[in-house]
Amino acid sequence: MEIMKKEGVAYLPLHSGKAPPWLFNRMVRLGKNIFRLIIDDFGSSELIYRLSDPFWFQALGCALGFDYHSSGVTTVLTGVMEKVFSEEDLGIFVAGGKGRKFRNVSSVLKNKYTDLIGNLKTEKIAEASKLSIYTDTMLLQDKYILYHHAIVFSEDGKWIVIQQGMNTYNKYARRYHIIDEKFEKDTKYISEPHKGIIGNSRENTVLDLTSRKSIGNKKTMLDIVKEKNIRRDYEKLLEHNKNTLYRWIPKLEYSDKKIDDIKLLYMPRKIDWRIVRKIYEEQPQTIPELLKTPGMNTKTIRAISLIADLIYGEEASWRDPIKYTFAVGGKDGVPFPVDRKTYDKTIKYFQDLIDGSELEGKEKKMMIRRLSKLPFNIR
Repeated sequence: MEIMKKEGVAYLPLHSGKAPPWLFNRMVRLGKNIFRLIIDDFGSSELIYRLSDPFWFQALGCALGFDYHSSGVTTVLTGVMEKVFSEEDLGIFVAGGKGRKFRNVSSVLKNKYTDLIGNLKTEKIAEASKLSIYTDTMLLQDKYILYHHAIVFSEDGKWIVIQQGMNTYNKYARRYHIIDEKFEKDTKYISEPHKGIIGNSRENTVLDLTSRKSIGNKKTMLDIVKEKNIRRDYEKLLEHNKNTLYRWIPKLEYSDKKIDDIKLLYMPRKIDWRIVRKIYEEQPQTIPELLKTPGMNTKTIRAISLIADLIYGEEASWRDPIKYTFAVGGKDGVPFPVDRKTYDKTIKYFQDLIDGSELEGKEKKMMIRRLSKLPFNIR
């Protein structure tokens, strides 16, 4: 079922606190039935595929009883999946979360799952986890700082990544869904690996090196770092950048720019040349190799990309790749008409699952009632 054909808007305000135990435990119980139904009918790969879609993921959280518009659905639903998959033999596993769980993904994968799925698959999944974090930190520079990262994977090695970033300026969150089938199509340059990105609005200035429009820029970046004149080019741009870089990026609109937006267009004023020297010594042949250079950071990536763009003529994409997935306020056609057919089809999917489950009649009615109250189910 394709559910990303039309666009809408979702607001994901940052909510503090935790889901109360009575709600979380109920979500676990209901989720267990839904997951088992999908796996029994379609297989574990189908469940992973559906979780990779941000709209389906959000609708699942709503069906289980969580707030439709809260950023907390990401962390709570990840916790539900972790508990269900650890207690039930469904052939699917979850590693990660936020805070300490975010930082310990690699060690958890190695220590907990090597015996279950084998060393090669574990290493592949650990590598995918690491590169997904790099992708939404350094290749996609949209002002959202990652604080949640989880990788969902199956015994046969299929995986998806669900991670979320926070914008401390506007207090909203943005969730990124990466799927293996898109990520592994271009492991050399990492081109458009996202199944979808959900957030509150399109940002004004985003350096998107995941775009296929940035392929030439990334190829030139790899050429630049293997030469010794990168510092000369950097200083040349600083000299010519006393005012602004707008004239080099004419496709952007600037009428409603804020100071924080404009800063992204400037060449970083300080570069750690020890990192650049390390890159030159290692002579990376691919973008993943470049990103894995010890000490690599967003400023260095942006500086190299701007050199490739402004001196060598290989443009990078400055268009925000977010995919709007909900239509809060869309009943008025703003900013887009509601795709009623798609939304109703998704809700009916969950209703059919619930009807076919072994839940008690009272719980079935509660779940269907929650689905019928979703704001995007507009009649």
